[in-house]
Order: sequence, then structure tokens, then C-alpha cells
Amino acid sequence: MNKIVAMFPGQASQFVGMGKFWIENHESVRQRFAEASEILGFDLAALCLGGPALQLNQTENTQVALLTSSVAMFEVFQKETGIKLDYLAGHSIGELSALTAAGVFQFADGVRIARARGEAMSSCNAGGTASMSAVTRIKGELVETVVAALDGAGHDVQVANYNSPTQTILSGSKAGLALAGEQLEALGARVVALNVSGPFHSRYMADASEALANVLQSVTLGTMAIPVMNGQEGRLYTAQDDVKAALVSQLTAPVRWTSVLDQLSAQGVRNWLEMGPGTVLKKLVLQTVPEASAFTYDQEADRADWVAQEAKIRESILQAPNAVGLCLGAAVSTRNLNWDEAAYQTGVVQPYKEIQALHEKIEQEKRLPETAEMVRAFALLKTIFQTKGTPLQDQAYRLQRIVKQSGTEELFPEHLEVVEGGR
Repeated sequence: MNKIVAMFPGQASQFVGMGKFWIENHESVRQRFAEASEILGFDLAALCLGGPALQLNQTENTQVALLTSSVAMFEVFQKETGIKLDYLAGHSIGELSALTAAGVFQFADGVRIARARGEAMSSCNAGGTASMSAVTRIKGELVETVVAALDGAGHDVQVANYNSPTQTILSGSKAGLALAGEQLEALGARVVALNVSGPFHSRYMADASEALANVLQSVTLGTMAIPVMNGQEGRLYTAQDDVKAALVSQLTAPVRWTSVLDQLSAQGVRNWLEMGPGTVLKKLVLQTVPEASAFTYDQEADRADWVAQEAKIRESILQAPNAVGLCLGAAVSTRNLNWDEAAYQTGVVQPYKEIQALHEKIEQEKRLPETAEMVRAFALLKTIFQTKGTPLQDQAYRLQRIVKQSGTEELFPEHLEVVEGGR
């Protein structure tokens, strides 16, 4: 598989000057920043471009700046490339950016939510008695074991982010973090105190969760146009998920970024595109997924590399089996058990010729089949199966195989279950 994911960064990716290229070169980006500024009541572009850093790094400003710049960049990418993205994912506030990019939230709502989220989290600073630490050089499982023992013994510390196999972020009381640091360093870890305004993704954020829930209550959700990863659970959102509830509980739960990357890799993602300022997520991907081709769209050199990679992706997609071609092959290779010549002409020959014409048209135009064309090909193939007298078990098996080989599981989930007694 050669699937593509766009990743949206979280806090620590911001810097003074972020978005400069995009604001200077794209009217659509300037419009997004103007829209955000009107909602916020201050010039967000000026803050991103000129700082000061102390103000940009304030959580209530950082989060809305990241969402605005990331979503605006994503919209430029979509317009300029037109390539189909298979998944979106975001780290912490980046998940809100991903959901906004996917159409779940309107841009204006995304801005308001990001601002409210940042303000609520900033207010939960435990009076300066709690903070965060970064742990590297040892496995996350070992960190988790040490931290769980300390927390269970009454020392206030917990895992906030599983960023990579050897990078784990902790939240807790300063005393608890110090004790955890001593024990982890004795095991070979490197522990660094982080300069943050609060102990994020921990129980300290309970009041922030309540405030965010109140803001989300009146927001109308749209349709998710691109599948998005749930960073708290390390899996894709489903139609049954309560997105609002997930965003609320995210504030007091760890970000399982390593699980997100592992799941996406298992889904066939080989191309990882960071969509926002900085290179944090690209680096985490390369630490976690050895075979990854990772790019940061904010970097000029990476954009040039992406153009070359995109050409390879398009070529590989065209060379891969598509659903219409596979339907054509199944129509030919399925044994005929119906010797009624008139029925065969109507129910096999004519549908076959229609699938063949569809396939030839797609190949001549050097493109992938459209959804409507695939739907039609499946319908014609089912007619052929029924006319030939193909057993239901064999029909189900062949349809499932076509869906899996063509990578269209999300479009045709109804064909994924083989009838009991099938091959």
C-alpha cells in the first residue's frame, strides 16, 4: 500500500515567524488569518510573524495560532496538488486542526474552540506547583511502569504523551516529577524539565475539560470528509464516536502518538506529511516507523521532495489493480453454471461488455476509477454472478478479494464479510 496521511502539530511547534511564506504568497492564507483575527479581536498574523515569543508561547495564543496556520496550509496543499489523502492525524491541539481540516468543524468554530481550549488549559496551572518533563533514551513501557508505581504510592505523576518508542512526556507535581526523574535517570534515561505553563494531559486539566465541554455544546458538527485518528485511543474515529466527548476527555488523558503512528502504518500508510509549522512530527515519525517517507510541507526543500514523491505515488496508484479491472477479471474467471443462452447474453455478455468499456475508458484517460464507476462495476459483476449461478459463498469471497486488492475497504465495507462456509 502507498497511503498518505497529513499530520497536524501541537504545542512546541510554534515559533516567531511561523507562516511567513504562506501569508506572503497565498491570498487564501491571508484571508484565514484575517478571519481568525476578527474572531479573536487581535492581529494573529502579526503575533505569528513578529511575536514577541513570550506572548506567542502563551497557551491561549499558541493553540489558535497552530490551528489557523495548519488549516490554512492544508487548504493550499489541497488546492495545489489535488491528491487524495487517506487519513488525517493531529497531536493534541493538532487533532482539532485535523478535525477542522476534515470538515467536522467549520473554520470559525475551530478558531473559537482552540482559543477557549487554550484559555481553559492555561488557567489550570496548579499555582505553579506542577509541570512537565521529557524522558528519552529508554522505552515508554519502562517509563510507564516506574510512573505507575510512583503515582500509586501517592507521588503525583503520570504519563502525558507517548511520542515515540523512546520519548515520553510526563505531567505531575514538581516533587513527583523530580522523584520520577531520579529513578528514570538511574535506569539510563535522559530527563529534561519542560518550560510549559501547566501540566497538560493530566488530572490537573479537569476544570479545563469542563470549560471545553461547555464551549463545544453549542457547536454543530459537519461530515468527516477524510478519516481522522483519535489520538487518545490510537485508532480511527468511527461514525459511532462522540467527537466532542473525545476532545473533552483528551485534556486529562495521555496522547498516544506512538499508537497513532503504529496504527496508520498497519493501515498501509507509507507517506507522512506534516501540515503546519516546524518539523516535530516528521522527526517522531522517523523515530517510530523505519520505512516511512516523511515530509514537512512548511519546509521548502521538503516541498520539492514531496513533488517528486507525489509523482511516484501517482504512478504506483495507476499501476496497482483497481476495482473496475478486478471486476472484469472476476467476470471472466468465474465458472458458468447456467446454460440458458438468452439469459447468458443478457446477464453475462452485456454486463461484461459494459465493465470492459468502463475499464478501457479509465485506462485511456490514465486515471483511477471514480466511485460511481466502481459502484456500477460491482453491480454489473453481481448480475453476472447471479446469471452464472455462482454460489453465494463464492460471490462473497470474490467481492471481498476485489475490495481488499483495490484498497477500497472504506468505500465498500459491505463486501468485507465472507458468507459462512465460504473459502
